[in-house]
Amino acid sequence: MKLTKSASSLRRKSAFTLMEILVVIAIIIVIAAIALPVIVKIRGNANKAHALNIMRNLAAAAGKYASEHDGQLPDEDADGKEDWSAMTHPDQAKAWYNALPTQMGNKSPADFVKEGRTAAFYTKENILWLPGAHYPEGKKLTKPLFAIAINGKLQRKDKDGKKNDVRLQNVAAPSNVVIFLEQGLPGEERAHKTISKKDYDGAPKGNAKSFVARYTEKGIISMLDGSAREVFGKDLLTETGDIIWNPGDESQIRWTVDPKDDPNGKPGEGGSGGTGPASPK
Repeated sequence: MKLTKSASSLRRKSAFTLMEILVVIAIIIVIAAIALPVIVKIRGNANKAHALNIMRNLAAAAGKYASEHDGQLPDEDADGKEDWSAMTHPDQAKAWYNALPTQMGNKSPADFVKEGRTAAFYTKENILWLPGAHYPEGKKLTKPLFAIAINGKLQRKDKDGKKNDVRLQNVAAPSNVVIFLEQGLPGEERAHKTISKKDYDGAPKGNAKSFVARYTEKGIISMLDGSAREVFGKDLLTETGDIIWNPGDESQIRWTVDPKDDPNGKPGEGGSGGTGPASPK
């Protein structure tokens, strides 16, 4: 059937020219370029809010645990073994990552092992899971990777190499003492230039030297009084990589039970330590 002149003209007018298509694509690209940073920021803020909430809850749970155990805080681990098979050992029940989730009415790493569902440890089903952390995907791991760690400078070894229990009543100014921190995972961007790749091992215990900043150069730490705050990596370590320590500054973020203990040395040692800003900016 032969098209009339008016029908042919209408078809030409309803079709897009190449130039019009290119203009539309260019507009879409511009809108995407504008929207993407906004989406990333919104997601980052949501991840940060989630982390702050979890870190506060864990710190509060640690305080409750202490009140029910004669002031004793949960252990950082049982015997130094942190693979999946060790999670269900009876001694691991007092380790923070088993004791606190259980106290909070959630599943612990031991529960995931017993159920044969260790992959669920890296989902929101796990109270210790952080959506902003870069967990490895598609890899079968021999041990769990923690995006949150307990402060390993609290339960320190004595001169005989034995780790002493930490009792909350022995801690001065608990609002300044770190109990939990966001822990670096393999491959994540370092929060401080002096942090080495090996320090980001996802262990359940850590300190300022394994701290990671997942929210625009900031990360979350929680304190023994149940509070949590954002800090920069530069506010925790000196230019040479020492943990900032100034026993004369009562507002200083602290990593040890005794403010006179240098976190960079052996327990009970004094020293010049590192100095730096009294509080995060």
